[in-house]
Amino acid sequence: MEISEEVIFKIIVYSGGARSDIFEAFQLCKNGQYAEAQTSLDSAKEQLQAAHKVQTDLIQKEAAGDSTVVKLLMVHAQDHLMTCMLAKDIMANMMDMQKEIREIKNSLKL
Repeated sequence: MEISEEVIFKIIVYSGGARSDIFEAFQLCKNGQYAEAQTSLDSAKEQLQAAHKVQTDLIQKEAAGDSTVVKLLMVHAQDHLMTCMLAKDIMANMMDMQKEIREIKNSLKL
């Protein structure tokens, strides 16, 4: 089976949208806009789930015996997805730290 460019670009587009939302969430968090930041992070999670579903469908087809021809564009899509998944996890931790930093700063302004 050859993976269509349409399928590959779905992974890239979902991942790219997620990446934008992830970094937007961090900026919002830095500005103390926690609810908006969470909304952006939730949007990123939804897009990553959509990209992961496309990926899972391909894996299931291959596991069923429909071997896949992997091209460089698919490798790029996979790299995009995995990088965004990692960025989401790291950024969520950084957002928690940012909240703590803000709380500490506010408590020191007695």
